[in-house]
Amino acid sequence: MEHNEALESQACEKYLLGELPAAQRDAYEEHYFSCAECAAQLRCAAEFLGASREILAAARAPRSSSDEARATNWFAWFRPAYAAAALAGLLLLIGYQNLVTIPDYQRAASSQILPMHSLITAGTLGDESLNFSVPADKPFGLFVDVPYDPAFRAYLLALESPSGSTTPLRSLNAAEAQKTQIFVINPGRQAGKYAIVVSGLATAAADPASAKELARLQFTVALTR
Repeated sequence: MEHNEALESQACEKYLLGELPAAQRDAYEEHYFSCAECAAQLRCAAEFLGASREILAAARAPRSSSDEARATNWFAWFRPAYAAAALAGLLLLIGYQNLVTIPDYQRAASSQILPMHSLITAGTLGDESLNFSVPADKPFGLFVDVPYDPAFRAYLLALESPSGSTTPLRSLNAAEAQKTQIFVINPGRQAGKYAIVVSGLATAAADPASAKELARLQFTVALTR
């Protein structure tokens, strides 16, 4: 898939909503692994979708009369009546205005089309792995903290599947490595143990073959229908 084709076909939006046919999904995944712009677009979209689900869930939560009495005008922006405005504001804040319409967000959020999981917890650097249950053939978001080491100026991240195959995910500079990263993972129909392999390079221009493995962030995927 070419970059212009990905933009014109709204591949990012359809990918996150699980609406891409298998062949197009595979082509888009192959493209964004090598396209920094599409990778950044996908990260922003995934982050927004996860946040919008939380906002919509909060908007649906019942409020007691005492809670309403204590609410000030400023906090009134968080009431259900202003949920759509808050959602639009968040969309502008992350600078991504054309993901999908608000009804699409509501549909995605309510059905949890893009569930979010996290590897930001103890035990992910050793032999233990976290267990995630996700729908088959559906992507999910994964929050990851890279183990930063000042001895390295660049980091290479790759996804290792249960079959042992490895797919490059992203390269990070030292500043990026100190921030939580979001990855969109699509296991397809392959359940089992996965790992995000983190390797470090002494300099950004160093040969990738010289990268030193720093961590294996392991997680196990169980597929649901």
